[in-house]
Amino acid sequence: MASDEAVQSLFSQFKQAHQRLKEAIDIEEETDIKRDAVIKRFEFTYELLWKTYKKIARLQKLDYFNPKACFQFAFKSGLIEDEQLFLEIIDARNKTTHVYSEEEAKKIYNFIKEKVINAFDIARKKIKETDFNF
Repeated sequence: MASDEAVQSLFSQFKQAHQRLKEAIDIEEETDIKRDAVIKRFEFTYELLWKTYKKIARLQKLDYFNPKACFQFAFKSGLIEDEQLFLEIIDARNKTTHVYSEEEAKKIYNFIKEKVINAFDIARKKIKETDFNF
């Protein structure tokens, strides 16, 4: 059974990862190393977010075992606003495991910059506004 402390711990890790992702995005010089770092930090942040939702669901005695189900739970619970965007985020995350082309890596990087950062900002705010007292 998940505890408030378990949720707080994961949420704290998510906040740190989210901040580090934003720091990488904010680096002015556009290089391959920056792009690769942003993608890797996106992966960490994504993993921590869906696992935070999983723990929140567990507090409500609900079990979800994959990112898609956890994001659907978060949408139904009002913790995220745009379910379709999070389906696109899941797809982007899945592609990061199999990116072998420079072009695909650039597309994912731009998607992170243009959409994911804001989606994670909103998710962070909504979790913080819950009654978990984070």
